[in-house]
Amino acid sequence: MNKYMMITRLGIFIITIIFWEGCDLVKPRAQGADNELVVVASFENRNAIQKVLTTIFNDTLYTPQPEPYYRTVWTDPENFNDVKNHVNVIVAAFGDDKRNMGVKLVKNLLSSAQYKSTMDGENQLIFAKDVFARNQNYLIMNGLTIDKLLERAEDQGPWLKKKYDDLFFKRQSVHLFGKSSRQKKLEKELEEKYAWTMKIPWGFTVIANSAEQQFFWMGRDIPYRWLAVQWEDGLSYTDSASVDDHVKRLIPEYFEIVRYVDYLFKIEPVEFNNWGAWKITGLWESIEEAQGGPFISYLFYDEATDRTFFIHLMIFHPGKDKYLLLRQVDIVAHSFRLTY
Repeated sequence: MNKYMMITRLGIFIITIIFWEGCDLVKPRAQGADNELVVVASFENRNAIQKVLTTIFNDTLYTPQPEPYYRTVWTDPENFNDVKNHVNVIVAAFGDDKRNMGVKLVKNLLSSAQYKSTMDGENQLIFAKDVFARNQNYLIMNGLTIDKLLERAEDQGPWLKKKYDDLFFKRQSVHLFGKSSRQKKLEKELEEKYAWTMKIPWGFTVIANSAEQQFFWMGRDIPYRWLAVQWEDGLSYTDSASVDDHVKRLIPEYFEIVRYVDYLFKIEPVEFNNWGAWKITGLWESIEEAQGGPFISYLFYDEATDRTFFIHLMIFHPGKDKYLLLRQVDIVAHSFRLTY
């Protein structure tokens, strides 16, 4: 038994489907890759719809080759039932051509009032969660013109993109930190030894663990991924220039044969968990071997313990997609917490 409630927020319809307790378990778990967008649209509209998607999902990882955070898989409207249980389902159309199969599908999926609001009003993006499957994002994009869709995407894109990122984080966390897939003994050791810890998936091995150096480093091979935590007493930076100096000093000191590449090197202020932090991204390379790849680092100061923390993660996966691996290690990094 279902009850539907329509909420308007920032010009986007959010359809929240509320079930009686336990009813949601009847739905299948959403299928497919968490960084995959299954887009249902007519062939003749796809180039235009791609511009709307690029406006919303505009993040790109440079490895150094560009790799989009979310990959698009196109599907014909007549195959909608075959893909409706995927993680990220987007149904897109524009115009009022009655012969267009995408337009026909949108009309069938929306009520008359909803369809009218997409064509005559400001509700070109209709977003819902868990419509056909559990842990699913479901989006209908429709408007009279492609320009109207682009206008709405520019306005509401950041809010909408966060919904997709949040679900990605949630689903990948289940994959990484399932009940039997964590090294809880090592997590407890870090807590007792350093007054900080993080969730550590199986497969990672310790490379360095030194209270004297105030440095912990672990890694996993094939494909290669590494995560390190370094800390020191006091505040070690004051602005972006001093952040640059600080991290470029730490990398050769603790990793020896690794260095940052100037190309695509970026420093920006962010929030890391509950700390104001600096996020450093770009490419790393080995000074001895033909190795390199993308990295993410976070630098932040914890006032309560008077310590500066540097969390560094990097991967090496030549010739293969790197985004999913890097995001997984980033999720591990975001499980970091102090235990004082």
